[in-house]
Amino acid sequence: MRFLLISVISSIIIVSTMIAPANAARIKDIASIDGVRENQLIGFGLVGGLLGTGDDPKNALYTAEAISGMLSQFGFHIAPESINIKNFAAVAITANMPAYYKPGDRLDATISSIGSAKSLEGGILYRTLLIGHDQNVYAVAQGPVSLGDFIGQSGGRGAKKHSTVGRIIGGAIVERAIPSTVLKDDGTIQINLHNPDFTTAQNISLELQRLFGMGIAIAVDGGTIRIRVPEIYKNDLVPFIAALESLNVQGDAPAKVIINERTGTVVMGGDVQILPVAVAHGNLSITVGPAGRIVGTYEEGGVPVSAQVQVGEGSAEGQAVIEQKETFVRVSAEDIVEGLNALGVAPSDIVAIFQAISAAGALQGALEII
Repeated sequence: MRFLLISVISSIIIVSTMIAPANAARIKDIASIDGVRENQLIGFGLVGGLLGTGDDPKNALYTAEAISGMLSQFGFHIAPESINIKNFAAVAITANMPAYYKPGDRLDATISSIGSAKSLEGGILYRTLLIGHDQNVYAVAQGPVSLGDFIGQSGGRGAKKHSTVGRIIGGAIVERAIPSTVLKDDGTIQINLHNPDFTTAQNISLELQRLFGMGIAIAVDGGTIRIRVPEIYKNDLVPFIAALESLNVQGDAPAKVIINERTGTVVMGGDVQILPVAVAHGNLSITVGPAGRIVGTYEEGGVPVSAQVQVGEGSAEGQAVIEQKETFVRVSAEDIVEGLNALGVAPSDIVAIFQAISAAGALQGALEII
């Protein structure tokens, strides 16, 4: 019976994938299972073996105390003030531990100086305990620090390396697994959307009910879908969750225009619409008419030049208008950008024009400046 149910679910998934809309997405790409997550670990340690590029004795007394504490574990009792720390650096060690990692698995660790060290090049991290937010030890890190080929934002081979941050690939060994609770006490699992949206949450709920029956799923809010696990799978969740993650659903997102003022980049959603509006920007005049007409007037070499572009249905990009349409044509943000580009408008001017259109209330969507 169980094998038959698995086969039925697999068949449903295959059929659902074949008939999925072009802009549909798998649940595993737009959401995550509640209880399955990465966990951040952190520790404080020492990097030794540096060639005089370690912490300054006057500004990093904690480094000497850490060395003294480490030596005391081996029976050596040395006062911190008598230790030369120039070849040592106090560091913070961070690592991300994915769900379901078991003791013996390895993690990459990032090492960063927290003192006055000039460089960690050539150094070795001594054994360091990595703890989670509950203060329990979950991993131990140790090994040679690699600075890699990371260079500054100036680029080029001659750029200076960022020498106070390094990595140890596979340098942390998991000592304790972090428990992941997927199945709730009421026999349900929960899906959390990466980008909460009421329409997407409802679409997922309806798709699950269409495939598995009424009552199996409910959208609790814009970011959460609660799913009732069939009794046969409560002790074997993997096949059921694998089936859920593979489902294709129709996603949705609010209409939005995102503008990067530094680069002039404009990114827009497909549902952003523009109402009829007139904008004057410097020597450029833009009019979006009720028939989808964009008329621009600007100066070239001191001589006024007028150009017009028809956008919307039945028009070609950059094609001059010959006949005036009387019917209303929905003008999208993409149409505006294409029309402005056809008129030769600079990216910085496009940014300013969109800001003006939004201020006038003609932008049917949110405007976000980054």
